[in-house]
Amino acid sequence: MEEDAKPRLITHQVRDRHAVVVYVAGELDSDTVRLLIDEFIQLAPYRDGRRRVLLDLSDIAYCDRGGLFTLLGLCNALTMTGVAVGITEPSTVVRTMIAIAGLGTRLPLRDGEGPPPHGD
Repeated sequence: MEEDAKPRLITHQVRDRHAVVVYVAGELDSDTVRLLIDEFIQLAPYRDGRRRVLLDLSDIAYCDRGGLFTLLGLCNALTMTGVAVGITEPSTVVRTMIAIAGLGTRLPLRDGEGPPPHGD
């Protein structure tokens, strides 16, 4: 058993008056995606006026198809509940895997729409 094992996927939420920004770092794959699912479950029932979620994937170091297709399903599920979802700042690894998986037109990519500054 490994001591001091670091989590392979880390998420952090920042809420402002316009949106909830979810920063995701590490490895997004079929083994770690459960953490992201749990994060989305927390976001779905928002009734506080913030009906927009931005996912910052700039710190994703590894990504596989399983992670991307799960992300697609999660984005679609939130959209069905009336929450607008955008993926901002995808890392080079994420962009490459999106192209390989053919998901460029199916994922809600928001190029040039970075997360709002903290505290806005």
